[in-house]
This record gives sequence, C-alpha cells and structure tokens, in this order.
Amino acid sequence: MSNPTPKKQAVTADLGYDRSEPLTAPILANIVGILVILVVVIVAVSFYYNTYTERLVEERQLTPVSQDLLDLRAKEDQQLNSYGIADKAAGTVRLPLSRAMELVVAESKAGTPKYPVAPYAVKKVEDAAAAPAAPAAAPAK
Repeated sequence: MSNPTPKKQAVTADLGYDRSEPLTAPILANIVGILVILVVVIVAVSFYYNTYTERLVEERQLTPVSQDLLDLRAKEDQQLNSYGIADKAAGTVRLPLSRAMELVVAESKAGTPKYPVAPYAVKKVEDAAAAPAAPAAAPAK
C-alpha cells in the first residue's frame, strides 16, 4: 500500500480565516432584543402567578361553606354541649364539655381524681445506659 501525500494547495486570500471585523450593530441589537424578551416573559409570568393566586384565595376564602359542613359542625356542637347516652350497655353517658371540665377541676381541688395518678420515678440517662441490652436473636441455620 502506498501512503499518498496530501496535495498542497497554494495559500491565497480565499483560504484561511475571515479577516473582517464583526458587525457590532446586529450583535448589540440581538442582545437588546433577547433582554427585552426576557423582561417581558418575567413580567408576564409574575402577573399570571399573582392573578392566579389571588383567584385561588378568593375561591377558598370567599365561597360560602357547604351545607354538609355546616350540618357536621352543628352535630359536633350538639354532641359537645349536651347530655346524652354514649353506650347504653356499658352505662356510660356523655356530659357537656364545660361540665366535664368543671368536674375535673373540682376533683383535682378535692384531691380525689378518678384516674390513675400514682407517682413514678423519673428515669435518668445513667440508669438507661447501665441497663443490659436485650440479647440479639440468634441467626437461623
């Protein structure tokens, strides 16, 4: 195989790099145009976002509450503020919330609460660290 040598071409003005200066007016016009478009897009997006969030706030806060929600709240208020039977078989009744709070305060003042209040020792970090760790499970064979 022969190794052909590339043909040498004569160096002329047609070969080589462009020796002319770039036109600055079109370049600057492109830069200014891009910046103007960028500013317009930013303003448009922020305007759209602000109007959208305002509309959502109006929809969520100014729309009337549904009748189902009003009925649920009325039922809950009735249950919290009235007497009733909670479980007939167990013999438990429902007290109004304000009356139940009054009874708990009266029990506390009298020193006879009906719920467990046995004192217990507060655990210390040293006690927890000194306690032996639970043995790890043996690996299955």
